[in-house]
Amino acid sequence: MNAPVSRFVLFAREPVPGRVKTRLAREIGAAAATSLYEAFLSDLATCLPSPARWDAVLAYAEFEPGPYLLSTFRPPWDLIPQGEGTLGERLARAIVRARMEGRRDVLVAGSDAPTLTAEDLSEAFGALAGNSDVVYAPAPDGGFSLLGMRGNVDPAAVFPAGVRWSSPHALADSRRSVEAKGYRVRLLSTVPDIDEVADLWSVEALFGADPDLAPATRRALSTFLGRSAV
Repeated sequence: MNAPVSRFVLFAREPVPGRVKTRLAREIGAAAATSLYEAFLSDLATCLPSPARWDAVLAYAEFEPGPYLLSTFRPPWDLIPQGEGTLGERLARAIVRARMEGRRDVLVAGSDAPTLTAEDLSEAFGALAGNSDVVYAPAPDGGFSLLGMRGNVDPAAVFPAGVRWSSPHALADSRRSVEAKGYRVRLLSTVPDIDEVADLWSVEALFGADPDLAPATRRALSTFLGRSAV
């Protein structure tokens, strides 16, 4: 069977207390924040691969992948290092690597959006196969949970030096640069990411509409709340 021409890259860290979800940890404690992050990773590792349609790659932040990542992201996942540099530089590096390995359309996402689904990825790849050069799934805080680009797009246009990462301006900064280069942009459905306690309620609201969504995160959130997450 021929390899897919599309790639999805998930950026993640080994879930070590004090090193992950630090903003959330300031509100609920490092142990609780780390437990929730482990649940995010479990859900994403399970639901996002689709080997017949795209290959799934986990880009780890450390020098070597840690034991949780190794045990959670088993085949069909491949694991690669993010390398050093700013977030934009690391994202661009993953895009370039994918193209060097023969992948045309590439999606990248962070691991703080546990309700991201294979259907979201399918919609994004479909848009890239159509009339869109760059796609974003906005996050409620002004950033984006998922980003994708066709093979004709210069990563430097999507990740310019002036992007204010981890701010309410991240999506607007990237989109402004992309559109200035004449690329066609499509905004997908919003996908919430979790950085603060208030973000947990946005995710909990989604559980009522889909009882099968992000089961590990649902269980972890129920433990944190001391009651069943809707």
